[in-house]
Amino acid sequence: MASTYRDRTAEFRSLSETLKKIGGITAVHHQQPENDPASSKPLTTPPPPLPPAVAAANSSRSEFNKKASRIGLGIQETSHKITRLAQLAKRSTMFDDPIVEIQELTSLIKNDITALNVALSDLQTIQNIEIADGNYSEDRVGHSTAVFDDLKSKLMGATKKLQNVLTTRTEHIKAHENRKQMFSKNALRENPFQHHAKTVTEPPPWSNSSNGDANAQPSALPPNGVQVGSQLSQTKVSC
Repeated sequence: MASTYRDRTAEFRSLSETLKKIGGITAVHHQQPENDPASSKPLTTPPPPLPPAVAAANSSRSEFNKKASRIGLGIQETSHKITRLAQLAKRSTMFDDPIVEIQELTSLIKNDITALNVALSDLQTIQNIEIADGNYSEDRVGHSTAVFDDLKSKLMGATKKLQNVLTTRTEHIKAHENRKQMFSKNALRENPFQHHAKTVTEPPPWSNSSNGDANAQPSALPPNGVQVGSQLSQTKVSC
């Protein structure tokens, strides 16, 4: 009786090679021991460290950008405060003037502007030092200069706006004082009871002017009540 078994080893090897070429999974790779040193190697190697000059340039660039961003945010917040101050100054009237709030907000804005000027000066110092060290490229110098000039222009604009608001505030205060003085004068003129008393005492309205004349004449008469001129004329006639 003939055997019915067939040797298909060659077909199996051919199929295995085909699977390897198309990315198939083989049993050999999955059965790699865990303690094999090759299995602990990372898939990618870390990048080499940067040169000190490049690392310093990147660090300074990051510091410049962060500082410039903080200054820009500070200028924006200060501008909002100046707008609020302008609204308060415009809303104030002769009888309703939020002077305490205006003074506190003005002092706060002035402190902010002073701090921003110092920070902007520090930013320029950082830029100048890095340019002197040669850490900046031409493109980087142009970019940092544009950023600095933009921040400086915005801060100058905020300072000018504050000066205009304070000037307007001073003019309003003067106008309020003038209106108060005019109001006081008009009120004094319309209220007769607030007039000052006269130094010369006037006679009451019910007194009679004839009685006053009669009371004033006896000082020129002699004790007997007859005028001196009349007596002289009578004496001459009798002679």
